[in-house]
Amino acid sequence: MIEARVKKKFEAFQLDANISGEKFICLTGGNGAGKTTLLSIIAGTIAPDEGEIKLNSKIITNFPIEKRNVVLVTPESCIPHLDVETHLIWGAKIKKLEIKKENVERVKSQLKIHFGGKVSSLSLGMRGRVALATALICRPELILVDEAFSHLDDREDFIRSYRELAVEAGIDVIFATQNPEEAEFADYHYNMVGGKAISQEKG
Repeated sequence: MIEARVKKKFEAFQLDANISGEKFICLTGGNGAGKTTLLSIIAGTIAPDEGEIKLNSKIITNFPIEKRNVVLVTPESCIPHLDVETHLIWGAKIKKLEIKKENVERVKSQLKIHFGGKVSSLSLGMRGRVALATALICRPELILVDEAFSHLDDREDFIRSYRELAVEAGIDVIFATQNPEEAEFADYHYNMVGGKAISQEKG
């Protein structure tokens, strides 16, 4: 369960957002609505002016990035010089987790990672698959996906599979998108307008 109630003021923009939920949470909204700022605050790359972030009942507002057990995935998240197999497990190795080959193979199969080679040689969509799979395999409590689904050819099938794997692993996911249709895959949906997160009824 993620709960965030934060404020951040920039020169021409003010974020004043309150969200809570678990499993799969969707943030929709156009450019400049505040989606990336909110995800960055939850990830710890931007400090809020005021407010609180709570993850599974633990207040993480002032935790450094590496102590949050949160992973932020953007379209630029890959490490270009690594090969695919090394990339998929590098986060888990840094955390010194037990890496089971069968679990890695299942993630690869579900997310259609049927390719190898250097990450730098891959298409944008392939790099996105690798980055998103890497986040799952390192088993954080929360994955933040900032537009990283948008470059995938089979986006709907991928999101369904990603949700299944994340829920099975007990990982919450917040994903930001400009496509409101993708909210159908979420358990919670917030539409961001002018820095506000407006809860949308599901079902």
